[in-house]
Amino acid sequence: MRSVNGEIELKLELDPKSVALTKRLPLLAAAPRQQAKQLSIYYDTAKGALRKHGYSLRVRDTGGGFVQTVKSTREDAGLFSREEWEFPVDSIEPDLARLRGLPLEPLARSGKLKKLGPVVRTDVSRTSWRIEEGQSAIQIDLDEGEIEAEEHIQPICELELELLSGEAGELLRIARGIAGQVPVRIGVLSKAERGFALATGKLHKVHKAGTVAVEEDMTIAEAFTVIANDCLQHYRLNEPLVIARRDSEALHQARVALRRLRSAFALFRPILRDDDYERLRLELRWFTAQLGDARNLDVYLERQLPDEERGSLTGMREQTYDRVIEAMNSQRQRDLMLDLVGWIALGDWRSGKPARRPIAPYAEKRLERLWATITAPAADIAAMDEVDRHALRIQVKKMRYAVEFLSGVFPDEADKQKRFAADVEDLQEELGKLNDLVTARELAMADSSAQTEEEVEAEHLAEAEHHARDLIALGPFWRRERIREWGGWLLRAVDRTKARSAPRHASRRR
Repeated sequence: MRSVNGEIELKLELDPKSVALTKRLPLLAAAPRQQAKQLSIYYDTAKGALRKHGYSLRVRDTGGGFVQTVKSTREDAGLFSREEWEFPVDSIEPDLARLRGLPLEPLARSGKLKKLGPVVRTDVSRTSWRIEEGQSAIQIDLDEGEIEAEEHIQPICELELELLSGEAGELLRIARGIAGQVPVRIGVLSKAERGFALATGKLHKVHKAGTVAVEEDMTIAEAFTVIANDCLQHYRLNEPLVIARRDSEALHQARVALRRLRSAFALFRPILRDDDYERLRLELRWFTAQLGDARNLDVYLERQLPDEERGSLTGMREQTYDRVIEAMNSQRQRDLMLDLVGWIALGDWRSGKPARRPIAPYAEKRLERLWATITAPAADIAAMDEVDRHALRIQVKKMRYAVEFLSGVFPDEADKQKRFAADVEDLQEELGKLNDLVTARELAMADSSAQTEEEVEAEHLAEAEHHARDLIALGPFWRRERIREWGGWLLRAVDRTKARSAPRHASRRR
């Protein structure tokens, strides 16, 4: 049995056209190589019992025997650090007896895994190198082949860098060296996750932000890591659709992902400010700006327009997408993504004492600060000029993302939190529509909609003020009576004891 707690690996996707160049890299050309054929079958029940519990079960034919692997499938990006257990088995069929002592044992005992069946199949040629750098040993695997699920087939071409021993910083240094010579991209899905997405038809679909798995007993560093990696994955899953199809919704979601990440930077700024923070923040701002013109044109082209104007703007759209794709394919952007992965996982900010404090008190403090930037200006939106409304929209958007990021920190306030999030989203949407009107006036080539412009603006102003009043009347959901201790986990224990012994409303402070 091999049990690896916190297996550290980095996945890089590359174009098959770059395989020959990759094999000629001096780092790899000088190292001994091994080659093998690998057939892997991933098993699950028809209802996805394993996936629902956050695990995958794989049996691999290595050519010299069979290996069964149980691995956590928590979605992530960049540096994967996942639990993994491996056993030799007798055939390509899974051996449920080998689940004894593992997290899946209760599920197996319950009988829910009796009808396991093959869901995903991968068939790859693997070329492997073992690299010794200082005190670190790193294995680099180049996988070329196919993944098959539900009669769908997709090619695989990826590099996996796994830290066998030593410092994770060496793994990142080698990855940067490779990325400087080969156009690779950060991989954000394991083969199992990619296969399951292929089976369900989700792999080539626009990806929206999901629930972020921040929990109330996390440290600040753990919470930011989960949030930032979720944003990177959100971006990377949409990026190929922009490049290949110029998909307007994919571009929108890629831009949303970057804005979410920038909001996370702002939300955690007091903790993150190290030597790399400002450089990465500015690079993120640069790259986000590359997507802005294309998104504005997509929004404007949704309007009723004269044929001549639409034709001219459609040509302009192609030019803006050319610039977007050029930026996405640039070395600068690929370096940024790799630098973000390294900094999130290993940055100096993690070594500070504040990063190791519990997330809950910090979340309350930052939400309170954001609330203060919204309440006063939102009280009279109609009196604002366009500049002030735009500034309010940015703060409301930051609040929306913060609430989405930190929802798991306040599980006892789920109902109020849901209403709060809905009011924030509605307010942001109306402010966004007002901003779109401003953008439309700047883009307009004809004055065809001028007669109704003021009426539409008045409607959105009225709706924005309505949602602002609802939000202010509802008030913060995060204000609770709690012992404000920065050290230890006594806070959670006391909070839960009070919740069990007192009426729910008694723990709230208005």
